[in-house]
Amino acid sequence: MSFNFAYLSGGRLYLKLGAATAQAIASEFGRAAQQRGLELQRRNGWKQKNLSASLMPNGISGDVQQQDRLRVETAAGIVPVAVQGVCPTGADRLLYTLAAGEVGGIFTLERFVPVNISGGSPAEQHQQAKEKRLFHSADFKVDRVDFHPDYQLIACATIGKDGTANIATMPVNAVQLEQVTEGDSIDLAPKWIPGFRRAIVFQSAGIGRDSMGAIVEQKHSTIEQLDIDRQEVITLASDPKYDLLSPQMTADGTLYYIRRPYRSLQQRMSLSQLIKEAILSPARLLRAICEWLNLFTRSHTGKSLIPLPPLAHSHAQQMVFLGRAIDVGTQIERNRRFGDADSPALVPRSWELIEQYPHREPKTIGRGVLAFDVGANGQIIYSNGSAVYGVLPGGVAQRLVVDRPISQVVILDRDNHLN
Repeated sequence: MSFNFAYLSGGRLYLKLGAATAQAIASEFGRAAQQRGLELQRRNGWKQKNLSASLMPNGISGDVQQQDRLRVETAAGIVPVAVQGVCPTGADRLLYTLAAGEVGGIFTLERFVPVNISGGSPAEQHQQAKEKRLFHSADFKVDRVDFHPDYQLIACATIGKDGTANIATMPVNAVQLEQVTEGDSIDLAPKWIPGFRRAIVFQSAGIGRDSMGAIVEQKHSTIEQLDIDRQEVITLASDPKYDLLSPQMTADGTLYYIRRPYRSLQQRMSLSQLIKEAILSPARLLRAICEWLNLFTRSHTGKSLIPLPPLAHSHAQQMVFLGRAIDVGTQIERNRRFGDADSPALVPRSWELIEQYPHREPKTIGRGVLAFDVGANGQIIYSNGSAVYGVLPGGVAQRLVVDRPISQVVILDRDNHLN
């Protein structure tokens, strides 16, 4: 079984082409944004240097001051860059969204040809690839993206600074997004419905605010269908007990989505959670104080006050997947006995991949699923956060790549893709 696909892991974009090793794709725009941030920090570095010197005890060598300056340049000056969503637009072209600090944008990666077609090396192909910026803005972030080949239209989710998210569209040759949904809601994960009409499926959740305008509640996510030409929105699937996420629809009307138990923002912590927090709070406070003292001492003497274990070794590790905070360490231990022991799911097994034929009951076809994509010929790729698996119609799942944390997967074979 051979799949060409792309996936996102830790905010980076990777291409996996057949049996070749997965290759990371770096954004020139993101790299330039980081370089500008570093240069700005260097220009203002004299302020930090003078402040450090004024606080430095007598007799401390200049090496420590140099280390402190480098630490400022490499840490504070780096702009965080993360790919938020990706989709194919042709055999040698990718479309993706990128967040670089406060700026979000839509980009294409052009002239990329899979290894098994061109025969060239990955390094040669990456040299041929060209990044092109279609749109960027500091007013909102751009999340998941999809492309309609017949109308040459881009659909994406825009996340505003007030916490709302809306669906927007844009022709590939335009320079401005047009909002097609509105209201105090969180509309995400748009996917074009195959065919010759302009229609989108997406997930939507209403939100509630307090008197100060802060979000205090989020309703369960439903699956909506937007017909742009008719300006009509209808609900395709809804269940108050579940969030229904990342929908896709095939040409025959079959609906695929992730279903997970709904949890209200107002839900109270259980008694065990309260006890756990009460026990851990003093220890966390003490650790924070020790780490601050240790950082201060290292900054001015070059030596550690006390040896502290690295934070990465902590058992508890919180990550946010599809808007939900997950204790990854706990889930790994719980899921290790299911499936591949070296690539356990990062999310609960109650996160299910659902297949729903028209006028039939939903059917669970996978558990512990975080992301997926469906091909026109019925092939499916999905991820549990630790690995990507591929399934052909009537076949069994085969692991294609191991990585973590994987947040999105998309099939790259345009001839076999839903669109």
